[in-house]
Amino acid sequence: MAHLHDELIASSARLTVDTRYGKVIGGRASNGAAVFLEIPYALPPVRFADAEPLPDDHKYPGKEYLTESSYGFQPRNDGQASGTPFVDKVGYGKPTENPLFLNIISPPSFRPKSSAQAFPVKIYIHGGFLQFGSPHGVRGQDQFVSAELSEVRVNIGYRLSAFGFLASDEPRLDGNYGFKDQWLALEWVKKNISVFGGNPQDITVVGLSAGAHSVHQILHHVSRLPEAADSPFQSAILMSNAIVMVPKTPAELRPQFEALCCALDLDPKSPNILKTLQDPSLVPASKICGLIETDALGTEYGTFRGCVDNISWMASSPDLMTWQRSGAFATNLTKKGVKSIVIGDLTEEWYLYSIAHPIPTPADIIVNLERYYPVEMVERMMRMYRTLGEDAGEGECTRLFGEILSDWQVHVPVRVFARDLHRAGFPVLRYEIAWTPEQLRPEGGYVTHGGDSYLWHLRIPDLEADQVRVAKDWLKKVNTEIMDLEHSSRSVQEVLKLGEDKDITWSTDDLWNEKMRLVKILQGETE
Repeated sequence: MAHLHDELIASSARLTVDTRYGKVIGGRASNGAAVFLEIPYALPPVRFADAEPLPDDHKYPGKEYLTESSYGFQPRNDGQASGTPFVDKVGYGKPTENPLFLNIISPPSFRPKSSAQAFPVKIYIHGGFLQFGSPHGVRGQDQFVSAELSEVRVNIGYRLSAFGFLASDEPRLDGNYGFKDQWLALEWVKKNISVFGGNPQDITVVGLSAGAHSVHQILHHVSRLPEAADSPFQSAILMSNAIVMVPKTPAELRPQFEALCCALDLDPKSPNILKTLQDPSLVPASKICGLIETDALGTEYGTFRGCVDNISWMASSPDLMTWQRSGAFATNLTKKGVKSIVIGDLTEEWYLYSIAHPIPTPADIIVNLERYYPVEMVERMMRMYRTLGEDAGEGECTRLFGEILSDWQVHVPVRVFARDLHRAGFPVLRYEIAWTPEQLRPEGGYVTHGGDSYLWHLRIPDLEADQVRVAKDWLKKVNTEIMDLEHSSRSVQEVLKLGEDKDITWSTDDLWNEKMRLVKILQGETE
């Protein structure tokens, strides 16, 4: 599959943009879109430490930004990417502990130094469970949608897996490094996007899957910014994910930290353990990835997530779900300049979640759910679903795991988030997708998680002519409905639906009662 990298190298077209950090040289994609790959938005980070923004006197080297030369270190046990060539997921190049760069695509009509141009901006945060992926992923390359909608598109890199989310209270590791990387990227875009033709007053942050979870994290961060600070964006789109419960604390994540140390044959109680772990010459990044992908830490410790740090990212009081339900979250978003939120899901999310991890037996369902949720929460979850016999086959186990994980990663949090926003009177648009391009569906033909990315990113090379038309209609209809949100009086149970017949209509959420019955096991919920 052709990458932007290939198109840029094949073309002699070059254009230079003057940024506050010096000149950056980009190229033109085959459709004329202006493209700049791997522009740094922060200083190279220290392992397991917060990244630092570029200082005012920082200077770019004045080179061409045309190649996919790197991607963030990550394990390679990504079950959801089965059948996708690794290079199409992460791009060309080699793994790095410094994926703090962004790719910028401006419409073909963009001309440097044209002050009259102020295109809408969309910033995309890629998915992958916070463990996998890259801004170079082919499905997320936006030259076609940028041209079609006359938008500046930005795709950001951030640290993944242990490098982005290792946390502990003893020794102190604050965690959330990947989320804070994303925040630095948003601030960079706000300050710099105008020279790429973007309007800094019309920025939407967009996320798929773990990217949507990230957007939800970012929205909570915005809602608790200091009085004088405003949001670096005005709108948000969350595709197939959101937060539904309070993350673990660093103390609760200490066993995972200790498991990593033990797998590395290191003493987690050593007074020099952090200094050792942070030294790539003593602990190579490739070794950390290898241990994770072989489950050497233990299955339940193989996935690294965000935490309540009480320091620079997420406060514990009031906890984020209480804060969200109270309405103060939505009220503060409005005060900070966030105008609207779009959120939705697909009809058969369960399939891609079912293949995320090997689930040969019923016991594997529980231990793999514990990657994401506390033990007591997993116990409550399991009581809400059918019970499998000890002799249940792998197919039954895989299906049930997919249903549970997709409910709690997607279907329930999407509805809870929309409900909380709607109750507070905040403009929210819900959508549901029941059709994706048939030839791009996985085995079984499911309309499943991530299959809509070909539509959102208008991946014309992968689509047939009539499918391109549907994708364009969908994108334009969503944009129109967003503009009408402030005048909307629709129920939270109404969804903008792309139906199996490819028609786009307003419809009632037939799964509302089925999914919302599950929330009763959540702390603080009464519905």
